[in-house]
Amino acid sequence: MNRRIVLIGGIGAGLAGLLPMRRDDPPFRTALRGKVGDIGGAAVPATVVSLADFGGMPGAGRPVLVDAFAQAFAALSEAGGGTLFVPAGLYDFGDVDEASDIILCRNVRNIAISAYGATFTAATRANIVPNMFYFFNFNNITIAGASFIDAGFDPWVNWKGMYCVGIQADQMSSGFRMVDCYAERVVGLLASNNNAAGRMHLSNLRVEGEVRNTYYGVGANFVRDQVEVDLVCHNVRRAFIAYALKDAEILVKAHSTSNWPGSNGLIALVSGGASMGNVERVRVQVDASGAGIHGSYVHFYHQGTEAAGSMRDIDATVNLINVNAAQNMFVFDHETEGVQAKTSRVWERISLHGTVTGKFEGRVVSNTSVTTSPGAVYLDANLARLGKREVLPPLFRLRAP
Repeated sequence: MNRRIVLIGGIGAGLAGLLPMRRDDPPFRTALRGKVGDIGGAAVPATVVSLADFGGMPGAGRPVLVDAFAQAFAALSEAGGGTLFVPAGLYDFGDVDEASDIILCRNVRNIAISAYGATFTAATRANIVPNMFYFFNFNNITIAGASFIDAGFDPWVNWKGMYCVGIQADQMSSGFRMVDCYAERVVGLLASNNNAAGRMHLSNLRVEGEVRNTYYGVGANFVRDQVEVDLVCHNVRRAFIAYALKDAEILVKAHSTSNWPGSNGLIALVSGGASMGNVERVRVQVDASGAGIHGSYVHFYHQGTEAAGSMRDIDATVNLINVNAAQNMFVFDHETEGVQAKTSRVWERISLHGTVTGKFEGRVVSNTSVTTSPGAVYLDANLARLGKREVLPPLFRLRAP
């Protein structure tokens, strides 16, 4: 998979007045890749319907909007697929006080949602996580140019705010794309809600966009293979998390300020044990600036009581640009009820790269759970020289950059 640096631009007209710039914020996106009517390169049939054809217009109430989406998806399904055009403007779904799926999309196929200039907003009023869009069983779906905001979101209270998009499948579902999408003050941009038993049902997930002042960016739990994420993040507690991740490319550009809550890892690669799924063939790159609010930038995170489990063939790069008080670049541990001092879990053929611009007093590698199993983690020599009293754990190796 090719790496792409997303040049993503401004915010939907209906949202612009709601989001004042602060002096500690980096600039907003300067240019979107697409324009009103674009479908983000989706390959879908030529049929086009407008949400307005079914009463879905900016200013309409939630029942009208939900019904308009249902009718539009039904019309496109009858036609064998196509493009749903969402006119530019603000779509306000009002207060939400239950963990509902606001727009439920079942068994939709070969559809592109063109939403450049459209902003979807709601206000979560309880400690819940509703979904603005929820896709259950799908094939070849693209959402292009959409923006999202939740006026009720609170990053300091766990699970208060909406996910923009949730996906789930109990049959083979492949090809879900978000292109040029934007989210502000939400729990997350996208989350896979499959569990270990259903991990073979989902594949081919691609997300490109920007998230600001959120809890999560993308969660890709139990996706069988082919995950590609390219995010610009400002004040995000965890930009990416995935259990049992395979065949993936993750690129994150992140900026943080000290007044935003962090996490134990900006990027979390998680194995719950071999029976739940190992982590294999992953490439990660993080370019980070601002405050060091995270315990690490890439977290190699074994969980659970199962003895077997592995992370293999992973290439991780962390570039720090004038980060204030960075704690760890990479963390390796195994947690059950607390972090274990030793583990039989495996880290093998893992390569760690990166650069540091500016002052750095943290650790390059923290390995709080020393493995008793064979394996090898390779650390570039330039990184070993950067760390504060860096001492490599057992099974870690130095090599030239």
